[in-house]
Amino acid sequence: MDTPPDRRVRALRGVVASAVTVLLAALAHTVAGGDAPAPLLLGVAAVLAAPPAVALVGKRPSVMRTTAAVLVAQLVFHGAFALFGSGSTVVFTGGDHAHMGGHMMTTGAPVMAHDPMSFAHLTAAIVTVIMLHRGEWMLRAAGRGIHRLLPLRIMRLPHPVTMRCVRATFRAPRPRTVLLVAGVGRRGPPLPA
Repeated sequence: MDTPPDRRVRALRGVVASAVTVLLAALAHTVAGGDAPAPLLLGVAAVLAAPPAVALVGKRPSVMRTTAAVLVAQLVFHGAFALFGSGSTVVFTGGDHAHMGGHMMTTGAPVMAHDPMSFAHLTAAIVTVIMLHRGEWMLRAAGRGIHRLLPLRIMRLPHPVTMRCVRATFRAPRPRTVLLVAGVGRRGPPLPA
């Protein structure tokens, strides 16, 4: 079972993977000649792509799991863009993606060489995988380097706090006067008069 820091790192890795993938997919889409997606659409696609990306990235960095997360995030972006288009109004439009999808389904893989949109998305996916995998490695290496460069006294906590045991000195107060000196020897109900 994951410990809480492992879960947080895994969630952060998945959310960053989905956000970077959606941004680079949108950039590739625009560079390839498509319409620029609306910022709201980018945010929705990144949020929708985050849960599967978190599930796919795993505990430790892996090129295969990062590739799977990037591909799922690109599919989510493509689906959202194909459904809602690039404008600010939310309507169903096929746009470039519906034509491209139908063309790819009829002709198969050779369409990649002639279709700049597919080539741009494939390039964006490859760049995203390399950037995410090497970027995390680079951040960890930079953190280790900073840790080595800083003096140890800055990294360590001040003197540890020691707790002393304090003995309780509470005493119950003793009555000063005796109200009841002796008990009555005969107990019972009163006699009728």
